[in-house]
Amino acid sequence: MYERTSPPGEDSGAEPLIAVCATAREADQVKEASSVRSRYASWEEFRLQGAADRTGPLADGETVHIVLLGGGEPDPERDPIGVAVFTDRDAADRCALDERRRSGDPGYHAISLPIGWRAADH
Repeated sequence: MYERTSPPGEDSGAEPLIAVCATAREADQVKEASSVRSRYASWEEFRLQGAADRTGPLADGETVHIVLLGGGEPDPERDPIGVAVFTDRDAADRCALDERRRSGDPGYHAISLPIGWRAADH
């Protein structure tokens, strides 16, 4: 999930990553809490890659590996954009490398965060 301080459609400045959720219901709860603070949360849904045998959502604390464009080296000031989510870190790193090669953009990288993670002020 991402959060901004101005309404969608207006230039908001930063739009940082604020949460990692397993379900749309959980994302809606974070979005509601954000709105109480006069902020605007949005979320993107990604199919968890590498979880073909799973029958239910991930539990809080389980680690996922997220491929992002921006938000890390070499451009930490660029807001992160989610690209894919994996159960395996090596697969996430390969995806980030493939995206860098394909696009020529060095901003693709993988991070590992647990389901249920929230940014410091959330």
